[in-house]
Amino acid sequence: MQLLIKNGSVHAPQYLGKKDLLCAGGKIIAIEDTIDESSLAGEYQVIDAKGANVVPGFVDTHQHFIGGGGEGGYATRTPELKLTDQTLNGVTTALGLLGTDDLSRHVESLFAKTMGFRDEGISTYMITGSYFLPSPTITGSVMRDIAFIDPVVGVKLAVSDHRGPYITHEGLADLVAQVRNAALVSGKAGIITVHAGAGKKGLTQLLDVLDETDYQAERFVPTHINREDVWEQAVELAKRGAIIDGTALSQDMLDSGRKALSCAEATQLSIELGIKDNFTFSSDAGGSLPKWNEDRTRIVGMGVGTPSSLLEEIRRGVNEFSLSLSDMLVPITKNAAKQLGLSALKGELQVGHDADVLLLNDELALTHTIAKGRVMVSGGEAVVKGTFE
Repeated sequence: MQLLIKNGSVHAPQYLGKKDLLCAGGKIIAIEDTIDESSLAGEYQVIDAKGANVVPGFVDTHQHFIGGGGEGGYATRTPELKLTDQTLNGVTTALGLLGTDDLSRHVESLFAKTMGFRDEGISTYMITGSYFLPSPTITGSVMRDIAFIDPVVGVKLAVSDHRGPYITHEGLADLVAQVRNAALVSGKAGIITVHAGAGKKGLTQLLDVLDETDYQAERFVPTHINREDVWEQAVELAKRGAIIDGTALSQDMLDSGRKALSCAEATQLSIELGIKDNFTFSSDAGGSLPKWNEDRTRIVGMGVGTPSSLLEEIRRGVNEFSLSLSDMLVPITKNAAKQLGLSALKGELQVGHDADVLLLNDELALTHTIAKGRVMVSGGEAVVKGTFE
């Protein structure tokens, strides 16, 4: 069925003004000043977006689909994400990954959850590996996982973290070579999502490998970089061509005294520093949010990440940092799609792109989520739910 969205203020993410959008076959097929519904043949649905902002669906590039955590014992393993965790928070495309725990969680289970989300109606991808080297894989090879398994676009790795591996320059360079070769063969993005821990070296090894080899900075996506201890190194990587990824923060997390920049502030800085096209932020949804004792040897509490932090950062950027809605959308739409190699399909409201569309009211609260032309949320309520919801 065709879907006509009328009278909305369209941010594609660049502001286009008041436009009508027509969607059919899961794609955006027209964006015009006015589309007369009487000209449509066959069945169609009309959504009147008067007074609303019409924006691309969010591309969340860091989620723990099958849960994360476990650093505080088996009872601290976080639960799997549900479909409505995504759609009620505007996420229409997401990337799943593992974290610390690749003992009780497995890449094969992540693959199954990735495909399950696809069956339920959103677009999902994944990366193989975990914090550790050698990387856990499905086929026995990072290269083969990326090259031959449809949703796999890269690999995970942790650096400078007491929960992660000791990594030599040679080991890191070899992983970059594997990912680069697989990307060439498969035509995929070929990324290494690098968990940036709070260790002594920060992101030094990534910079050293780039200095010592001919590998490209765009292989690296360092994440959790909106922290005082790694921000400057991340900026240097972005200037060399890497896409750097911040972690969206709730107000509670900011109030807790973390030495971190909000992603709203990081977005502002990325514009001022000339790296706005190489900055994204993501939710870390499903991941654990451990609260450590003073010397970081013992966990004293545990929270769970949620995609709601994306909209919270957007509102913070617009209301507290006087950024435009378009400025705040770019990192989690256009730039995030580029990070995953999906620029031809995702991240922008363009004719020929997937019909992933959100409606936000004047207070930037979500009212509608449309994934590939299917209405998933209407009036702020989920009209499509996951299999077990």
